[in-house]
Amino acid sequence: MDEMKLKFQQGCIRNGFDETIADKIWSDWEAFAQYAFNKSHSTCYALVAFQTGYLKANYPAEYMAAVLSRNISDIKKITTFMDETRRMGMDVLGPDINESNVKFTVNKDGNIRFGLGAIKGVGESAVLQLIEEREKNGLYRDIYDLVERVNLNSLNKKKPRSNAVAGALDCFPSVIRSQYFSIDTKGSSFIESLIRYGNNAKAVKISNQQSLFGETGGFDMIKPEPIPCPDWPKLEKLNREKEVIGIYLSSHPLDDFKLEISTFTTANTCRSAKSSRIPRKRSYCSWNGNRYKKRNRKKWQTLWIFYAPGLF
Repeated sequence: MDEMKLKFQQGCIRNGFDETIADKIWSDWEAFAQYAFNKSHSTCYALVAFQTGYLKANYPAEYMAAVLSRNISDIKKITTFMDETRRMGMDVLGPDINESNVKFTVNKDGNIRFGLGAIKGVGESAVLQLIEEREKNGLYRDIYDLVERVNLNSLNKKKPRSNAVAGALDCFPSVIRSQYFSIDTKGSSFIESLIRYGNNAKAVKISNQQSLFGETGGFDMIKPEPIPCPDWPKLEKLNREKEVIGIYLSSHPLDDFKLEISTFTTANTCRSAKSSRIPRKRSYCSWNGNRYKKRNRKKWQTLWIFYAPGLF
């Protein structure tokens, strides 16, 4: 700007214009440049706004899945866009080993499925291998079929543990989340037993061992059985889920109090454009009735504010 100002002033003087007028024109340009941009720039913005508006109106699920995938690494934005998705009448379903892809996708029912790549500790390469095997040989029938077919390089203790906590293995109803972490008499968790079983099954398949009769697979491997145990309490399940996903997805700790919150709250700070003093978080506030000071009898009220991300 400084270099251009000097050239502009010199050009004005050469062409017979008064230096004061040239300075005045330049100062107006500087002020205008603080908030304006050229027509070509505004045209591009208008075109993109029209295109995205059309996609959101006519292909809402695909559009929101793309938006969520674009911001998959930003949990704050993900929460905001998930709220918008629910407002539009679509559900954001949890990860599913038999349906999810790397990023957010739209399933056959028109709802959005959480991507396996968004689970902490899983990794995109492992997810791609899971998807490739699923597309090649069909859906995984149960947890044993999964560990038998998955690539050995992608099978370690951390990945199935993260999938189990996130709910990606809930499609296998015979095993609940807590059972994957139950400890047997040998001090091993069910996940560790599954990994050993999967490694052994894969080794047998690769080595192509044969029985005395020349048939492949002359013996049946013993499948580990999950230890019976109660499921995690709701709050523990949600907190564990949030550790690997970053948000409360399957439900929310305050879901049991939705009636009280909707009945007694009178303001939502996220929807108040004038609440500049309150942080822009999903907070709800409620009055608990009028109180009076003893001296001057002036009314005062107690304000409760709590943080509830992703509640509604």
